[in-house]
Amino acid sequence: MAEVYEQTKKEYDAMAETISALSADRMQVLAPQGEGITVFNTTGKTRSDIVVLENCTANALSDGKNTYPVQQTENGAVAFLPDLPPKGYKCFAPVEAGSFENPLHIAGSTITTPFYTVEFDENGLITRLYDRKNDRETVQPGKYANLMRMYEDKPMHYDNWDIDCYYTEKFWDVTDVQRMEWTERGSVRATLEIERTVSRSVICQKIHFYAACPRIDFETTVDWKEHQHLLKAHFPMDVHTDEATFEIQFGNVTRKTHQNTSWDQARFESCGQKWIDVSEGHYGISLLNDCKYGHSVHNGEMALTLIKSGTEPNPVADQEMHVFTYALYPHAETWRSAETVAQAYFLNQPVRATAGGIAGEAYSLASVDAKNVILETVKQAEDGDGVIVRLYECENARTTTKLHWNRPIASVTECDLQENALTDVPVEGGTFKFTIKPYEIKTFRIR
Repeated sequence: MAEVYEQTKKEYDAMAETISALSADRMQVLAPQGEGITVFNTTGKTRSDIVVLENCTANALSDGKNTYPVQQTENGAVAFLPDLPPKGYKCFAPVEAGSFENPLHIAGSTITTPFYTVEFDENGLITRLYDRKNDRETVQPGKYANLMRMYEDKPMHYDNWDIDCYYTEKFWDVTDVQRMEWTERGSVRATLEIERTVSRSVICQKIHFYAACPRIDFETTVDWKEHQHLLKAHFPMDVHTDEATFEIQFGNVTRKTHQNTSWDQARFESCGQKWIDVSEGHYGISLLNDCKYGHSVHNGEMALTLIKSGTEPNPVADQEMHVFTYALYPHAETWRSAETVAQAYFLNQPVRATAGGIAGEAYSLASVDAKNVILETVKQAEDGDGVIVRLYECENARTTTKLHWNRPIASVTECDLQENALTDVPVEGGTFKFTIKPYEIKTFRIR
């Protein structure tokens, strides 16, 4: 019912406001004393990534050893900062430095970065994406990447939930460009803004290209006014494979990219959480997202379902403003070697910054030695006795590794998912060793 959604929107808005205030307050408490800027990495991986610095007016940040450029944008300053500790923070000092070389070169509708050469046509579609690091053309010849397509979507049952296989029979390519311009040309990133219309709806994108990050981010805002229509973004990638990998919670699954059997035909739309990937022997491309979980992959063409606007039981479902980001991540080797899982976490958990700290100061609460073991959750135990740490293995590989805990440890107990004790774990200083099975979830209580 429409009334249900109107009520939950109010509740979600109130929750978001509360969470934002709590996060800002706790970051301020955790940040060390000082005149610098403390940058928080909430993921379980050491990361080098983009951070938004809302009130920074300096043209650089220093960690006491190196200096990193700061670029001013209409939404605040941005910087690319390296080696941010897992589940921790690193401090930087605002400084004034000389001019920085700009490695992002724009010529008309073509951009060359340290990673890619990308060409756009007059409709704002990507006609060429050349991977400079791997000497590889990635777009299928004669096709267009980031092509948005609107389909008529009238399933036989369950209008707001189902997608029927015949939806592809009637569609419209979204090519009506109202505005296309480069709005950022700094040494940290360049941004191409494109505004399109389709039917009664407006789609605005900021496509971010980075000087030091291999992702291409598509920051998207949609004012959607359609009903019984489906919006997808298509990426026909030139990768030879008969299967794609889809992330699920605490793991991943593979699906065929052809429709040779009735089972394969029934998988015309597949669930995936933060990423999907198509890879051949030594090269692949991942498509990441921060909130869209329906995908289709056929003969190397990846498509991400962005909006589905059914009419039953809510006659105005999805007819509102939508804000989301998806990202393209070409890479050498497979998604395992390219650490696609980590990149997807980085997109979903942006780096946060607050005032305070002294340049070079850093802290990591917890980390794991093995790259295929994901430190997912750190939280207080439900009964208040100790801290719960939850991890999982993401590459289908039995692994023995160590967890490092940067606080005093009295004891460690392995638990089930309900935090009931299973067995005690030996501790050596601030670390403990454990073996994790393929795709296994491990839970430890640390006291």
